[in-house]
Amino acid sequence: MTVRRRKNSLSQRPRVAIVGASFAGLRAAQRLGPEFDVTVFDPAPWFEWLPNIHELVSGAKRPADLRLPRKRLVAAAGHRFVRAAVAAIDARHGTLSTATGKVHTFDYCVVAVGGINETFGVRGAERHAMPFKNVEQCSAIGRRLAALMKGRAPRSIVIVGGGFEGVEVLGEILRRYRSRANLTLHLVESGPRLMASVSARIDTAVRKHIRPYDAHIHTGTPVAAVTATGVRLGSGERIRSDLTIWTGGSTAPPLLQATGLASKPRQWAPVEATLRSRRWRNVFVIGDAAALPVPIPKQAFHALEMGDCAADNVRRTVAGRALRQFRPSRTPMLVTFGDLDTFLVAGRSVVASPTLAAGKEAVYQVTMTQIDPPSSVQALGELASRVIGVTRRLTPLK
Repeated sequence: MTVRRRKNSLSQRPRVAIVGASFAGLRAAQRLGPEFDVTVFDPAPWFEWLPNIHELVSGAKRPADLRLPRKRLVAAAGHRFVRAAVAAIDARHGTLSTATGKVHTFDYCVVAVGGINETFGVRGAERHAMPFKNVEQCSAIGRRLAALMKGRAPRSIVIVGGGFEGVEVLGEILRRYRSRANLTLHLVESGPRLMASVSARIDTAVRKHIRPYDAHIHTGTPVAAVTATGVRLGSGERIRSDLTIWTGGSTAPPLLQATGLASKPRQWAPVEATLRSRRWRNVFVIGDAAALPVPIPKQAFHALEMGDCAADNVRRTVAGRALRQFRPSRTPMLVTFGDLDTFLVAGRSVVASPTLAAGKEAVYQVTMTQIDPPSSVQALGELASRVIGVTRRLTPLK
């Protein structure tokens, strides 16, 4: 086992380890200046813009449109990126070890590991359903759909999960393939209606939009089993499926329990209102991994805000100042339904209009530019590619 102790170019700079470089972790790194010795850990090379991964299903976006190189983003902030999974965190002794066996020391640790796919123990789900959690998975779904749609053979597609991801996937399939004959679509939701945490207006609107097509919504019944050729519902109904897409939720990764940040499996790490761990005083937990005293939706804009707050509280801790509480903004959420509609969700209020799709594109473009300012030739080229992507997004697909 190798212990890596970084030599500080400035005298005794506080060492900060950031575990995870998605929205929350990357934002925390970008908000910590050169007065800190920061190392960011993540096993994947790409930052991914997850709010738009559903568009990979229809081909309205390409993987390159939604990815930025983490190493470049972290280096631009003046820090070091280590492409490796973190296997263990010893907060008491200020060390963490990677899957490669290297040990790194820290004074403060920011944990932003996100979540993993949750199949709720449904038999066959992990083997036969395609997960919907990142760019590669959604791109694979898009490729599989394209292959199935060749020819005129009857096809049946099942989407599991009626949250915003399931609704957006259904919309993207209709965007690209609604004119294809012999296509049957099913969306299965165990709750009483689609997106049950918000207004019933979305459920009503989606059901209206799918009336002209061979599309069916099954609510109030969970999935009991998934096979290579179909889905069995808790009600006993069996649905033939050439492709089952699983958008059924996420759960906490094992690292949280293994490090003592959570007390049991599949539990998000409890934190104080300041985002500091309830277990370790030198650890902050942010993004999806954090279990706040007052729960909030696990959305990208909240993760970015948590990154800001955690970076500020690391500075305050070093300075011996009182920590500030995390107060999430009331930013509305945009949920697209292909090119048929877009819903602006603010609390339990919903405004619907296809023209709102441009608003989601604007959020994507502006935030990606904030994350990766066009200060280099490569960043400028990627910005141009994303702008071209807007045209592709708003142009009806053939």
